[in-house]
Parts: sequence; C-alpha cells; structure tokens
Amino acid sequence: MNELKIFTLDTPLGVLRGAVGPKGLVAFTLRQDDGQYLEKLLAKRAPGAQPKEVAAKSIEAGRLLKAYFKSPQTSLDTPLDLEGLTPFTQAVLLALKDIPPGQTLTYGQVAEIVGRPKAPRAVGQALHNNPLPLFLPCHRVIGADGSLTGFGSGLPAKKALLAWESGVNPWK
Repeated sequence: MNELKIFTLDTPLGVLRGAVGPKGLVAFTLRQDDGQYLEKLLAKRAPGAQPKEVAAKSIEAGRLLKAYFKSPQTSLDTPLDLEGLTPFTQAVLLALKDIPPGQTLTYGQVAEIVGRPKAPRAVGQALHNNPLPLFLPCHRVIGADGSLTGFGSGLPAKKALLAWESGVNPWK
C-alpha cells in the first residue's frame, strides 16, 4: 500500500477521521484526539504508507458519513480493507453489517452468529480492536443484560449513536 487518502469530517460527534487505500477504507476513528489514534491505527494497518490529505467530499466514505448524520438509515456500505485482521476478527466485524440501524445484538448473539457460542469475550476483544467503527457498527452490540458496555470512543458516543439510529436526535 503506497498512498493513503486521509480525510476529516465535522459531525455532531466531533471531528471524525479516516484513511482510504487502494482496496477501500483502511482505518476510521470517532476519537476526539487530533488524529493520534488514526496514526496509531495506520502504523499497524498500513505501515510505510504515504498519507495524503483530501477533502471528505472527494471520498465515498466521507460522502456516506455526511448523509448518515442527516439520516441515520443511510447505508454506510463502501469498500473496506480488512487485510491483516485474523479470520475470527473479520468474521465478527462482518457480522455487524447485518445489524440494522436502531437494533442491537449482544456479544453472545454475535458469538453464536460466527459459530463460536462460547466466545462472547473474544467477540468483545475483536470489537474493541475494530478499525472501522460506524462502517462495521460495533456500537450496536450490547451486554447480555441490555446494558451499554465497551466502546472505544466512550459510552456517551455509543448512547448517542444508538439514540440517533432509533429516531431520537441526541444533538439537539
């Protein structure tokens, strides 16, 4: 991977950052940290790549995100580059694409979907390391008791996203 297109987008959640390579979206972050976490992700996911800043509107992922924050039912379906992730992690992350906006599954349910019913903790670890949140919607996975647990960008962001997708505007 030689060149990565880096984009930022102002949203109600704050400034979101992502990187697109030749095969698709490589990394994306909701964290509000001036880009340090994206740099950390890229060091793992695309070492040696040359970053080039581009306008979010010139990237499909950026256009989709802009539409999502106008209408939470917008599909964030864009090419994703999951190269380098373990087969288990890929299976877990790809299973998330089938959870519709406004709905949730538990870690145990995701474990069952990927054929590892006794591995909800491993599912949680895979989600913790999700390099493409929102596009692979780990915020739609909750604890067995229905509680909001574990979200790298913080539980307030998870709560806001779930409310948004359920038809409540948490940013009013």
